[in-house]
Amino acid sequence: MAFSGNPYVFTTYDQAVQYAPGTRKMLSCVLAGAQPGEEPAVVARRISRATGLKACTKSEFLCMTVWWFIKNTGIPIAFGATVMLGFVVGLAISSQRFYSFVLENLRNLGALKAMGASDRVLARMVMLQTLTVGLIGYGCGVGLAMLFGMALLKKGMPPFFLPWQLPLVTLAAILFICWLAASLGIRKIRSLEPAVVFRG
Repeated sequence: MAFSGNPYVFTTYDQAVQYAPGTRKMLSCVLAGAQPGEEPAVVARRISRATGLKACTKSEFLCMTVWWFIKNTGIPIAFGATVMLGFVVGLAISSQRFYSFVLENLRNLGALKAMGASDRVLARMVMLQTLTVGLIGYGCGVGLAMLFGMALLKKGMPPFFLPWQLPLVTLAAILFICWLAASLGIRKIRSLEPAVVFRG
């Protein structure tokens, strides 16, 4: 049994005909192109009305294929679990690292606070640092992913599917992680006493 859920049987041709006899309709689909100036969607509807068969455009066929894999295979569960695990791990690690950054620099933040810097200024400073690091990491990640796809394409392998919505969702997730990580540090800054800088 393959990961996609399709079973494979290795046998002779005669045995294969017995296992899966020929059907009345051997043709599964026909690839057709619209003439210049014709809208593919209009042509597909015209074919459906004339033949009584299902006709769809390239984008509709792509959506049908994707949904078939989503409904009939374990791919969405496996990849969904991987994405969720990566999100949770990334959230935990980044939050812990930024919180550690604030703890390690409490004396410096206390000195700024003792010199008159308000909690709002220090919070904006930590938020800016967090967002800067997050956006740099996001840019590096997306850039490496695109280079990886271009390398696969040059080798003749099909590149992975990266719709434009995915980088936007990833950016939103990165910004959320940065905001949460910075919020933990900002809470510590608000409870910080300026006198900490004078303690041994």
